[in-house]
Amino acid sequence: MFASTSQGGPHRALTENPLGIRLLPIIAFAASGYLVGDIARRMSGGAAGLPLLATALFNLSLLVFALGTFATPDAPSTFFWIAALWAAIRAINTSSDTRSAILWWLCTGLLIGFGCISKFTNAFQAFGLLTYLFATRKGRSYLLTGLPYMAGAAALLPLLPYLYWNLQNDWIGLERQGARLLSSGFSPRYLLAYVGLLILAPTPLGAGIAFRTLKTLPKDSALLICSSVPLLLYFGYHATHAPVQANWVVPLQALFAIAAAFGLSQMHPVRLWTTATVATALLMNLGLVAIAFNPVIPIGTTNNPPNQTRGWSATEIAITELLQETGARWIATTDYARTGSLALRFPQVDVWSVAELQRYMFRGAFPTELCTAPALLVERAKRSETTSEIAPRLFKMVAATHAAIRMQQGVTLMRYHLTPVSQVKSHVLCPRD
Repeated sequence: MFASTSQGGPHRALTENPLGIRLLPIIAFAASGYLVGDIARRMSGGAAGLPLLATALFNLSLLVFALGTFATPDAPSTFFWIAALWAAIRAINTSSDTRSAILWWLCTGLLIGFGCISKFTNAFQAFGLLTYLFATRKGRSYLLTGLPYMAGAAALLPLLPYLYWNLQNDWIGLERQGARLLSSGFSPRYLLAYVGLLILAPTPLGAGIAFRTLKTLPKDSALLICSSVPLLLYFGYHATHAPVQANWVVPLQALFAIAAAFGLSQMHPVRLWTTATVATALLMNLGLVAIAFNPVIPIGTTNNPPNQTRGWSATEIAITELLQETGARWIATTDYARTGSLALRFPQVDVWSVAELQRYMFRGAFPTELCTAPALLVERAKRSETTSEIAPRLFKMVAATHAAIRMQQGVTLMRYHLTPVSQVKSHVLCPRD
């Protein structure tokens, strides 16, 4: 995504631009919003105004509003999550002895499978649908048919290439993703942050109305709720030992939007409560965008996404000067965030990570000509560190470390070690004859 267009010819120049990168996420979230409205329409029996309100509340949830143009896996993950729920509702409301029922169950399975390819978060939706099948009388009636089993087989189809690739690569993808399921200690502060996220993401007023309405939702609400429960519970478990990232809960905003829409339709006066909820969400979103994307004032001192884009001018100059002084042909990194940031800001220079190698297998083999070429290692530095401790473990030749600070308005946002190096030690990156 961040490679120079000069290296890929006219095709890359045509496709790798802001519009090309961000268009599909915009389409995915727009389609997701429409499907949320249609789910509300089907659950309500066609109530006027309810689908539009559910769509509006979904789009005005803080995370959807903020991430709607971000080119991340959250866009397809959210779309396939909501699309699978939409298809499942069609499936359970279609007579099981018809061809249409077979098609809707197969469609549900395929959409879950494609969602899992986008993000493994979507696998919890499959567990949610299983919960519905075993926990409800209507669901159990389908266990006597072949439809759920056909859906399960359909869900596996999109995953077969991924499973085959893992089989050829020592299951490295599944091993990495599965590592997050392991617990390492306990911290109640993450639980409190998770609860806060569930309240803030749909906006506090929307969340309050949604929670208040969950017990009084109309038909198909069991499927709507069951589909989300396993993911909610897993995030609760994850929050006992590590923070739940905000973008992880984006698919759950469909549940909150639909529940809040039904809740508002039952409140009196309806127009006043609806206006207050929508206006509050809109104001919160505009305020969030104004704070996050203002080009001047940092958002605290933490390494949050808005701060990651600030204060680069002096740092870029320092890196450029060292590249020229040392004759470095490429930039070496040790973490995912730095790799992407530097590849974006230095498109004319090769940027390769020399750690966490499993993250970059999609890029192909490491260029052999860089194995002995001079490089500049850029890594995050702790305040107490004056030299790079990792450079000697990664390279045979290591020069003196230079310090760089990324700051804005006098606020230090990140400290870096800039270390001239050469001769990669890794036998994985640079196999020896």
